[in-house]
Amino acid sequence: MKKVRRILGIIIVLVFAYWYAHIAKMNMIYDKSVDNSEYISMGILEDQRVEQKFVCIEEKMDGIYAKCQVVGDVTDVKVRYSIAEASSRKVVAEGSCPAVELKPSKFNKLSFDTIEGCKDREYILAVWSDPVSPRKGVSFYYQPETEEGTALTIGGSEIKGTMIMRTVTDRFDMETFCVVIIFIGFIAAFMKILYKLFE
Repeated sequence: MKKVRRILGIIIVLVFAYWYAHIAKMNMIYDKSVDNSEYISMGILEDQRVEQKFVCIEEKMDGIYAKCQVVGDVTDVKVRYSIAEASSRKVVAEGSCPAVELKPSKFNKLSFDTIEGCKDREYILAVWSDPVSPRKGVSFYYQPETEEGTALTIGGSEIKGTMIMRTVTDRFDMETFCVVIIFIGFIAAFMKILYKLFE
């Protein structure tokens, strides 16, 4: 009976760890070591179209998180975006979100339908706003250095820098799975030691 309970406990732990390890895996396009104070604002998009070329390192892509700033009353402003294959410029996903729903100075998700077969392929994220205004809208951030495999274009002009953005993939993460197993094992061992001490 004791052996059955132990096996059942292990199965429960493994199932829980497997469930917990299905996460939104983030992959940064920018350099995380760059201090936030060095980030540069692109200014209100107005009629500017921002394009960031990047390489996806996952098999699929479920969205983009980008750091942005909201300026003025944006109740009627929408942020529109698309993902295109860099080689053909073919749009493979697109979407939009009301600017009023964006959190200022935070990472906000740009959602779109899952793109499959992305690993090691180059894509271009394009972002623009609708309608345009010089006094209200959304501004995105970029770092002053260009990361390998990337290219940033603002208003048709390529500039030195990399957009502060992350790709997100909903998937099973082995690292998280192992950490959860080790953590639960540590707690179980600790409780067993305490039990023996006070027995």
